[in-house]
Amino acid sequence: MIRLLLTKFKNILLLLIMSAMVLSSANTAHGNDYFKYSVGEDYIKVSVETMATQQRQCEVVVRAGEYQGKAGKRIYVNNCTVHLPDDIPVRNDNDGRGFYVSEWDINVKEAKALVNKLQSMGVNAKLQVATTKAEDLNAAGRIANKSNPYLYVSIHHNSYESNSTGYFGMYNPKNEASKQAAIRLSNAIQNNGQVPKRDNRPNTGYIGEMNVINSTTTPVLLELGFFSNIEELEEICSDSYVNYVSTNLAKEIQKMLNENYR
Repeated sequence: MIRLLLTKFKNILLLLIMSAMVLSSANTAHGNDYFKYSVGEDYIKVSVETMATQQRQCEVVVRAGEYQGKAGKRIYVNNCTVHLPDDIPVRNDNDGRGFYVSEWDINVKEAKALVNKLQSMGVNAKLQVATTKAEDLNAAGRIANKSNPYLYVSIHHNSYESNSTGYFGMYNPKNEASKQAAIRLSNAIQNNGQVPKRDNRPNTGYIGEMNVINSTTTPVLLELGFFSNIEELEEICSDSYVNYVSTNLAKEIQKMLNENYR
């Protein structure tokens, strides 16, 4: 009789301890994260299923690629006519090189639009913008890790030759979820009517932010057009293109969250 009472008391005590642990970890578990336990005559078994490595502060981080004033990430427009909306400035550093358009400004416009669309759909999305070199590349990934999102979407625009054109997604080749996310997001905007779709590419190691993202986060980098091509520069900066891309990316991201994470 005494042994039976002691066993029951032990089970009750263990349940109380585990209840306290569950409550203290409530902010860590999210979505499909949960505790599983079973109680027997003289034992209690507790296991944790798909627990996040840290508290998940948001569902999606959208990063505006590069940082303000980054050299090399610009196109000079001294000898050409370019038509841009008011929110894309033509800058001049007074260094004798003349007027230019910065990729950072274009990235910020698209990233802000995407975050606004996501938030209007009820998605917990956070905007990440770098103003200094200390927040770029690997550092950008580490900053995003603090929020531990389900998805990390880094917005960029490309530069190469003056007639280069098209958009594409980049993914972590060691992460199948990253590859599938790049496919879905690039397909979601293929009917934009302005910038053609190119083949997606694996990240071969030169993009630091993709290399340091948490294993609990699916990373995707989107190159949404060539700003070195003056005609495409005008298109990717236009309100119509930004609205189309942000709307359709947001819809696809919401579907991905509902299907895989919520």
